[in-house]
Amino acid sequence: MAIMYTGGAGRLGTIVRAGLEGVYPDVRLLVMEPGTALLKGETEFVGTLADLDLLTELCKDVDTIVHLGGIADERSFPLILENNIVGTYNLFEAARRANVRRVIFASSNHAIGFFPSDTKIDNEVLPRPDSYYGASKAFGETLGRLYHDKWGIEVVNLRIGSFRDAPGDTRQLSTWISHRDMTSLLQRSIDAPDVGYLIAYGVSANTRSYWDNEAGMKALDWQPLDNAESWADQFPGETPPYQGGGYVDPDYTGGLW
Repeated sequence: MAIMYTGGAGRLGTIVRAGLEGVYPDVRLLVMEPGTALLKGETEFVGTLADLDLLTELCKDVDTIVHLGGIADERSFPLILENNIVGTYNLFEAARRANVRRVIFASSNHAIGFFPSDTKIDNEVLPRPDSYYGASKAFGETLGRLYHDKWGIEVVNLRIGSFRDAPGDTRQLSTWISHRDMTSLLQRSIDAPDVGYLIAYGVSANTRSYWDNEAGMKALDWQPLDNAESWADQFPGETPPYQGGGYVDPDYTGGLW
């Protein structure tokens, strides 16, 4: 089956593609600039999420889209609107027109970043975005709900935490997801049968996790292997009051991950 990545040449996409090299025989990459270091079975296509006709053409005969494209941090609302909101609409609409079976949407913990850090939440809470970026991810989750209910596309929303090789601060002891856990989560999101519409947290098995991920792990038959607690002695500071950390600051304009 054909898999298509948007944003596959970015930081997260590059790592998970390498981890899944050779697993899928036909992998298509939508990239903004040519010259991606291609892996086994990959083909590069140059374009943007603004081009609905191109997206529709590229989606033909695709079984699953992994939508990592867009802006991955806070920016001005016009930039978020163009890249993360209109671009995500174009992606889902192209998937509908081309009869794609499943879309995996890279959502974010910032879609629920205004929940207090001392509150454990599951995958059924309403969004509480902490930024324009977070609001765009909440929009994508809701748009996916529409495309599932109305047109039958299967949708897996992954509220990704802090994707790094190791936690970088106290907050990330709760939000961290390791490279190998993210790679296995993405593979299960592609391979799991009959997911319908699903929200799952992209987080390792952290002792201090803010999120009850039991429903998502069960639906995907996925089990993370790593735990940020191994780095706890490096970050003795207090956890920030909100799950989104610095993103909740009214003056925050981007730069934290």
